[in-house]
Amino acid sequence: MLKSIIITALPTCGAASAYAQTAPQSQPTAPAPITTPAPAAPTERTVSTGDFNTSGDMSASALIGAKVRNTNKETVGTVDDFHVDRDATIKAVVVSVGGFLGVGAKDVAVKWSDITIGRDEKSVILTTSLTKEQLLALPDHVQAERRQTVPAETAKAPPLRPDRAPTR
Repeated sequence: MLKSIIITALPTCGAASAYAQTAPQSQPTAPAPITTPAPAAPTERTVSTGDFNTSGDMSASALIGAKVRNTNKETVGTVDDFHVDRDATIKAVVVSVGGFLGVGAKDVAVKWSDITIGRDEKSVILTTSLTKEQLLALPDHVQAERRQTVPAETAKAPPLRPDRAPTR
């Protein structure tokens, strides 16, 4: 008998709890008016077309690796680096001169004022009045090592490498 009471009471309790969880019905309300957001103000952006942006300003990456030509339009070197002062004014251009496919080339620092910049449709054209012989006569541009040595007492030894591969 107790079993039949529990079986009949169980669905009743479940129905009562389900009824208690439903929201009471109220008078239907008018939907909130739909407002459209105001159009966002257009943001200014710089559009790049490769080496140049639409204003004609040049990308620095267009200059690194660019060929430097003499007044006869012969290639005399390639740009390796730039040196700028504290006011971000380019002072010197490091040009790699001579060699074959980069082997045996000599790096020289050329004054920025000795370089003229031009462009054809899509690329940068750098020209100098200096000949290849004049560039080779300039002193070598030597780049000092930037790394700082660590004192021996603070240096950590690298982890030991096992002589043979670990087995699994």
